[in-house]
Amino acid sequence: LTRGGTRIELRAAHYHSDEGDIIVYIPRARFLMAIDTLAPGYGPFMGFDITSNFHEYLHVFDALLKYDFDVFVGGHLTHPGNGADVEVAREFTRDVYETVKRVHGQTDRMGVFGETATQIGGFDNKYLLFNRFLDVVTERATAEIEQRWMGRLAGIDVFAEDHVRTALL
Repeated sequence: LTRGGTRIELRAAHYHSDEGDIIVYIPRARFLMAIDTLAPGYGPFMGFDITSNFHEYLHVFDALLKYDFDVFVGGHLTHPGNGADVEVAREFTRDVYETVKRVHGQTDRMGVFGETATQIGGFDNKYLLFNRFLDVVTERATAEIEQRWMGRLAGIDVFAEDHVRTALL
Protein backbone atom coordinates (compact mmCIF):
# COMPACT_ATOMS: atom_id res chain seq x y z
CA LEU A 1 0.00 0.00 0.00
CA THR A 2 1.36 3.45 -0.89
CA ARG A 3 -0.07 6.69 0.48
CA GLY A 4 1.45 10.09 -0.25
CA GLY A 5 4.60 8.46 -1.55
CA THR A 6 5.00 6.39 1.63
CA ARG A 7 5.01 2.62 1.37
CA ILE A 8 3.02 0.88 4.10
CA GLU A 9 3.28 -2.89 4.45
CA LEU A 10 0.36 -4.79 5.94
CA ARG A 11 1.00 -8.40 6.82
CA ALA A 12 -1.59 -10.86 8.09
CA ALA A 13 -0.69 -12.74 11.25
CA HIS A 14 -2.42 -15.04 13.76
CA TYR A 15 -0.72 -14.48 17.12
CA HIS A 16 -3.66 -13.06 19.05
CA SER A 17 -7.17 -13.11 17.64
CA ASP A 18 -9.12 -15.92 16.03
CA GLU A 19 -10.11 -13.39 13.36
CA GLY A 20 -6.46 -12.66 12.61
CA ASP A 21 -4.05 -9.83 13.25
CA ILE A 22 -2.25 -7.30 11.11
CA ILE A 23 1.37 -6.23 11.38
CA VAL A 24 1.88 -2.70 10.03
CA TYR A 25 5.33 -1.64 8.86
CA ILE A 26 6.40 1.69 7.41
CA PRO A 27 9.98 1.15 6.20
CA ARG A 28 10.88 4.80 5.58
CA ALA A 29 9.76 5.77 9.10
CA ARG A 30 11.32 2.60 10.61
CA PHE A 31 7.96 2.10 12.33
CA LEU A 32 6.38 -1.24 13.26
CA MET A 33 3.00 -1.88 14.85
CA ALA A 34 1.52 -5.15 16.08
CA ILE A 35 -1.23 -4.48 18.60
CA ASP A 36 -1.82 -6.97 21.43
CA THR A 37 1.75 -8.24 21.54
CA LEU A 38 3.50 -6.31 24.29
CA ALA A 39 3.52 -3.10 26.26
CA PRO A 40 7.07 -1.75 26.70
CA GLY A 41 8.18 -2.03 30.32
CA TYR A 42 5.30 -4.34 31.24
CA GLY A 43 4.64 -8.02 31.13
CA PRO A 44 1.86 -8.88 28.69
CA PHE A 45 -1.76 -8.29 29.61
CA MET A 46 -3.65 -11.28 31.07
CA GLY A 47 -3.01 -14.64 29.40
CA PHE A 48 -0.40 -13.25 26.99
CA ASP A 49 -2.69 -10.46 25.82
CA ILE A 50 -5.66 -12.85 25.84
CA THR A 51 -4.19 -14.74 22.93
CA SER A 52 -6.34 -17.43 21.40
CA ASN A 53 -3.24 -19.01 19.85
CA PHE A 54 -0.36 -19.27 22.32
CA HIS A 55 1.70 -21.39 19.91
CA GLU A 56 1.74 -18.55 17.36
CA TYR A 57 2.21 -15.94 20.09
CA LEU A 58 5.45 -17.71 21.02
CA HIS A 59 6.75 -17.03 17.52
CA VAL A 60 5.46 -13.50 16.82
CA PHE A 61 8.55 -11.91 18.38
CA ASP A 62 10.91 -13.61 15.94
CA ALA A 63 8.74 -12.38 13.07
CA LEU A 64 8.76 -8.83 14.44
CA LEU A 65 12.52 -8.79 14.95
CA LYS A 66 13.05 -9.51 11.25
CA TYR A 67 11.88 -5.97 10.48
CA ASP A 68 14.25 -3.00 10.51
CA PHE A 69 12.57 -0.59 12.94
CA ASP A 70 13.28 2.00 15.59
CA VAL A 71 9.75 2.59 16.88
CA PHE A 72 7.41 -0.19 17.94
CA VAL A 73 3.76 0.12 18.96
CA GLY A 74 2.37 -3.07 20.41
CA GLY A 75 -0.19 -2.36 23.05
CA HIS A 76 -2.71 -0.03 24.52
CA LEU A 77 -1.01 0.76 27.81
CA THR A 78 2.30 2.54 27.49
CA HIS A 79 4.56 4.58 25.30
CA PRO A 80 6.08 3.24 22.07
CA GLY A 81 8.99 0.87 22.38
CA ASN A 82 11.81 -0.46 20.26
CA GLY A 83 13.56 -3.68 19.33
CA ALA A 84 14.95 -4.15 22.83
CA ASP A 85 11.40 -4.20 24.19
CA VAL A 86 10.44 -6.89 21.68
CA GLU A 87 13.50 -8.94 22.70
CA VAL A 88 12.59 -8.68 26.40
CA ALA A 89 9.00 -9.74 25.67
CA ARG A 90 10.31 -12.71 23.69
CA GLU A 91 12.64 -13.67 26.54
CA PHE A 92 9.81 -13.43 29.07
CA THR A 93 7.39 -15.45 26.95
CA ARG A 94 9.94 -18.19 26.31
CA ASP A 95 10.89 -18.23 29.98
CA VAL A 96 7.28 -18.80 31.00
CA TYR A 97 6.84 -21.54 28.42
CA GLU A 98 10.09 -23.35 29.32
CA THR A 99 9.45 -22.99 33.06
CA VAL A 100 5.96 -24.45 32.77
CA LYS A 101 7.22 -27.32 30.62
CA ARG A 102 10.05 -28.11 33.06
CA VAL A 103 7.94 -27.79 36.24
CA HIS A 104 5.18 -29.92 34.69
CA GLY A 105 7.69 -32.64 33.86
CA GLN A 106 9.35 -32.53 37.28
CA THR A 107 6.20 -32.55 39.40
CA ASP A 108 5.29 -35.97 40.79
CA ARG A 109 1.79 -36.44 39.39
CA MET A 110 1.05 -39.62 41.34
CA GLY A 111 2.37 -38.04 44.52
CA VAL A 112 -0.01 -35.10 44.12
CA PHE A 113 -2.86 -37.47 43.26
CA GLY A 114 -2.14 -39.57 46.35
CA GLU A 115 -1.92 -36.59 48.67
CA THR A 116 -5.14 -35.15 47.28
CA ALA A 117 -6.93 -38.52 47.44
CA THR A 118 -5.98 -38.78 51.11
CA GLN A 119 -7.49 -35.34 51.76
CA ILE A 120 -10.75 -36.04 49.89
CA GLY A 121 -11.17 -39.70 50.77
CA GLY A 122 -10.32 -41.52 47.56
CA PHE A 123 -9.42 -41.48 43.89
CA ASP A 124 -12.98 -41.32 42.48
CA ASN A 125 -13.02 -37.63 41.51
CA LYS A 126 -10.49 -37.73 38.66
CA TYR A 127 -11.09 -34.11 37.63
CA LEU A 128 -10.37 -32.89 41.15
CA LEU A 129 -7.17 -34.94 41.32
CA PHE A 130 -5.90 -33.64 37.98
CA ASN A 131 -6.97 -30.08 38.76
CA ARG A 132 -4.92 -30.21 41.96
CA PHE A 133 -1.91 -31.39 39.94
CA LEU A 134 -2.34 -28.44 37.56
CA ASP A 135 -2.68 -26.11 40.56
CA VAL A 136 0.62 -27.38 41.98
CA VAL A 137 2.39 -26.89 38.63
CA THR A 138 0.89 -23.41 38.35
CA GLU A 139 1.91 -22.43 41.88
CA ARG A 140 5.50 -23.61 41.42
CA ALA A 141 5.98 -22.11 37.96
CA THR A 142 4.37 -18.81 38.98
CA ALA A 143 6.69 -18.52 41.97
CA GLU A 144 9.73 -19.00 39.73
CA ILE A 145 8.52 -16.50 37.13
CA GLU A 146 7.72 -13.88 39.76
CA GLN A 147 11.14 -14.34 41.36
CA ARG A 148 12.95 -13.79 38.04
CA TRP A 149 10.76 -11.07 36.50
CA MET A 150 9.29 -8.87 39.24
CA GLY A 151 11.21 -5.64 39.19
CA ARG A 152 12.22 -6.20 35.59
CA LEU A 153 8.76 -5.89 34.01
CA ALA A 154 5.76 -4.18 35.60
CA GLY A 155 2.56 -6.16 36.13
CA ILE A 156 4.20 -9.52 36.70
CA ASP A 157 2.61 -9.63 40.14
CA VAL A 158 -0.79 -9.15 38.50
CA PHE A 159 -0.71 -11.57 35.54
CA ALA A 160 2.09 -14.12 36.07
CA GLU A 161 -0.36 -16.83 37.11
CA ASP A 162 -2.56 -16.14 34.06
CA HIS A 163 0.48 -16.46 31.79
CA VAL A 164 1.48 -19.74 33.43
CA ARG A 165 -2.05 -21.11 32.99
CA THR A 166 -2.05 -20.06 29.33
CA ALA A 167 1.29 -21.78 28.72
CA LEU A 168 0.11 -24.84 30.65
CA LEU A 169 -2.90 -25.33 28.42
